[in-house]
Amino acid sequence: AYECVGKCHFPVNERLSPSKHAIIQSRLHLTMPKEYPRESCCVPTKLDSISILYYDEYGVLTYKPKYDGMVVTECGCR
Repeated sequence: AYECVGKCHFPVNERLSPSKHAIIQSRLHLTMPKEYPRESCCVPTKLDSISILYYDEYGVLTYKPKYDGMVVTECGCR
């Protein structure tokens, strides 16, 4: 499956649709790393659904056509 990983270094790429918080957090980390040790992180910003086939608790083969929020389609800095 798709995933979002890593830190967002300053300057944060606009392609990653950073939040204002992520931009400020990255800038603070750049200028004062001891006081602000955490950088913003790359996280899912848009998820899509998948279809799944599984055995339920009674052993019946079950199809769920739309299991929401399972596939990362976009990442961003937060």
